[in-house]
Order: sequence, then C-alpha cells, then structure tokens
Amino acid sequence: MERSESIKEIANALCKFQQEVGKVKKDSKNPYFKSKYASLADILDVIQKPLSECGLSIMQMPKGENELETILMHNSGEWILSSYAMRPVKNDPQSIGSCITYQRRSVSYTHLRAHETE
Repeated sequence: MERSESIKEIANALCKFQQEVGKVKKDSKNPYFKSKYASLADILDVIQKPLSECGLSIMQMPKGENELETILMHNSGEWILSSYAMRPVKNDPQSIGSCITYQRRSVSYTHLRAHETE
C-alpha cells in the first residue's frame, strides 16, 4: 500500500462514507458453489453516490499480468493506492476477465467496507 504524505482528510471522508453507504444486496447466484454474491454492478451502484458526496472517488486498473491497482482519491488531493494480485484459473480471455471482475468486486467491497446483506 502506498499513500499521500497526509491522509487526514481522506480518513475523515472515508469515515463519513462508511456511515452513509447503504447495504449491498447479494442478488447474483453462483450455481457452482450454490451461493449468492453481490455483483460488481450492484456494489458500484451502492457506493458511487456516497463516494461522491464525501469527496471520494475510486479508480481501478489492471497492472502487469495478474494485478489490479486501486486508487482511492479525495478532492483534497490525498490518496491511497493498493495492488492486489490473483492468478486466473486458466490463461484465456474469459478467465482473465473473470479474475479482473472478481478482483474489482472484492477490492471495492473490502477497501470501502460496504455492508453486504441477503
């Protein structure tokens, strides 16, 4: 993890965001594991408005072969950057795309501490 020299403003904004963000519904089904999960689209729908209202934004980009780089930015100029590596099951476009989506969903959910509900 890397960060700007100061994180005072972004930390306060993240606290406010976590108080305001709604619950993310587990509306997607994984037939293989017979489980439900929150889709990336649903997570982004729930977090976008409160992020903006708190002066926060998030950007995620693939990096290297199997990494996802996520930067959480605040309108003060402060930021927190993290990288997350995950190996796809197969080395084909479908598996790589699925891996990137899984990374984005996991990182968006865990870094921002959005709450999940059935």
